[in-house]
Amino acid sequence: MSWSSKLFTIRGIPVRVHVSFLLIVGWAAYIGLSAGEGGWRLSLGGAAFMVTFVLLLFACVVLHELGHSLVAQLFGIRVQDITLWPIGGVARMAKMPEKPYQEFLITAAGPATNILLTIGLGALALVWIGPDQLLRLVTSSWLLSRFLSEMNGQALLLLLTANNAILALFNLIPAFPMDGGRLLRSLLAVFLPYPTATRAASVVGQVLATFIGTAALLAGNIMLALVGLFVFMAAWQERQQAITQGALAGLRVRQAMQPVGPRLHPLQTLSEAAAQAATSPQPAYLVVDGGRLVGLLTRGELINAMRRAGPRAAAGAGPAARVGSHLHRDVLQLRADDLLLAARKQLQERSAVMGIVVENGQVIGTLSQLDLARLVDMLRAHPQALPRG
Repeated sequence: MSWSSKLFTIRGIPVRVHVSFLLIVGWAAYIGLSAGEGGWRLSLGGAAFMVTFVLLLFACVVLHELGHSLVAQLFGIRVQDITLWPIGGVARMAKMPEKPYQEFLITAAGPATNILLTIGLGALALVWIGPDQLLRLVTSSWLLSRFLSEMNGQALLLLLTANNAILALFNLIPAFPMDGGRLLRSLLAVFLPYPTATRAASVVGQVLATFIGTAALLAGNIMLALVGLFVFMAAWQERQQAITQGALAGLRVRQAMQPVGPRLHPLQTLSEAAAQAATSPQPAYLVVDGGRLVGLLTRGELINAMRRAGPRAAAGAGPAARVGSHLHRDVLQLRADDLLLAARKQLQERSAVMGIVVENGQVIGTLSQLDLARLVDMLRAHPQALPRG
């Protein structure tokens, strides 16, 4: 089941919205209802105002992500999609930029879009609201509060202008996952190896996140403290990613692949398959019919299928109790000389538990995400354990 729906496609990029986005729309409606004074009709007006504001703000978020995406396309990087979440938008790219200047320009395009929106919306506000009134609003919090409480078109324009400025500034904080963290990494990568630059940028992000979180807790601002925690964890994840990339750099699939484990047949019962798989540490098993590979059966799917089948798993009663009803036919094929980092990316993009390694038309081994995790653990302890190149 997909948890996101496609809204539209622009320049070949599908723009999707995750189902959880409804939470922010519901929250906006609730805030608007609570803000309305003077009866139910005004409360509904407040809800409509807040929902409109959130939708327009996320339209600006889409433009922010399109800024990243369109520049990425200029460098030949395919953008898989843009997805809107309650906390913002994410543009998924098929690969990382190859050069630091490419990452810098792709990353900078997002905040630059918000800066341009701030200038454009600000100019419109200057014309519509008037320079004298704007000056009074920005110098008096009381007047500004009363102005925004009107919940009209001018208030909406002012809110959008201010929030685009906030988005630009917030994204320029030099901490992952904000754009500022990636800008810092791209600048450091001019002088340092990419994994080292990532680790350095992540440390800066964690220090900033610790400062933000501590200051927020002392001030009693729980929401800001949670933001600090989120930034800290994101910086930590980016650091782990850099460690993994550094550990696997220069290695080939043949150096990490495992021997082919138990081979199953589509007509085998689930209990027969379980008996074969019980002594194998592999997370998935090849399903072969007449010497031809027809798919993979993952350990997790085997266990779930046996639970669903119940007593039929042993008896083999019905198709649901047979291996052939539960296998994955779209099997990821890798080559022995492929770079491990490229193979890892393919496994992740396909959400594949395991791939097969093929040479001269024959399956000579398998490679799973679990194999890679174990190899990274070993290489962190002994980086020179395997030759590179």
